[in-house]
Amino acid sequence: MTRQIIQISDIDTSGRLRELRPDWVAAIAEQVQAGEVLPPIEVAPKPQGGWRLLIGGHRVAGHQQAGRTEIEADVADFSADDEPACRMREIKENLVRAELTVLDRAVALAEWKRIYEAQNPLPKRGRPAAGEKIDNLSNIFAERFSEAAARALGVNERSVQRDVEIASIDATVRRELALHPIANNQAELLALARESAARQRRVAAHLLDVASGIGSVADAVAAIDKTPPPERAPAWEKISNTFSKLKEAQQYAFFDAHADAIKSWLKSKKA
Repeated sequence: MTRQIIQISDIDTSGRLRELRPDWVAAIAEQVQAGEVLPPIEVAPKPQGGWRLLIGGHRVAGHQQAGRTEIEADVADFSADDEPACRMREIKENLVRAELTVLDRAVALAEWKRIYEAQNPLPKRGRPAAGEKIDNLSNIFAERFSEAAARALGVNERSVQRDVEIASIDATVRRELALHPIANNQAELLALARESAARQRRVAAHLLDVASGIGSVADAVAAIDKTPPPERAPAWEKISNTFSKLKEAQQYAFFDAHADAIKSWLKSKKA
């Protein structure tokens, strides 16, 4: 990579996997105005001129908000037309960031899956045709994406499959809910993903309507279907169910952690 100062107006920031967080952009703008030095963004050169943004969407927006017209950038040694390379650079950067929401992570994984499966087609059956070169066994017995991703990320395969399911949510709905609390709730996102695209859009409309007082997919579905909202178990009951499944040593650890509350409760019973 080479490092240089480039014009922000020459950067193509379209088609990004993550929506910008206005609060992050504002925070970065304050840093820029205060004169803090930020890491350079990464871009790929476009054959027709200009740059494609790879990493640093919030930094670009922050510089713009701060009134800057230039930004320091590392220029990749591959072209903006190399779609898999550009996407994988963005995906890998996103997946190592702790601040990703559940939805951000799911979208990144789904895009990785698309690229992976394009580059690792299902193996052919039978013997290879005459003259067909076998360079690598993985080219013949391609792994399922979920297996490869699970190993790379150090998570179980089912976790990857859940993320991919979440990413099946209608793209417009994903963008609309990117800044909503549901974007960081896996159970809610899975429930939404299991609705049709048309119903997902109606659910999103209810969730985004502050006046509706609706805060969950189940409540939104009930409103759409004109049925009573589902009854929810009280918080103590959920904890109790989990507690009953703990081993004795873990239960005792729980008692120790909440000893003061337990003593207070016992005292109230004696009164």
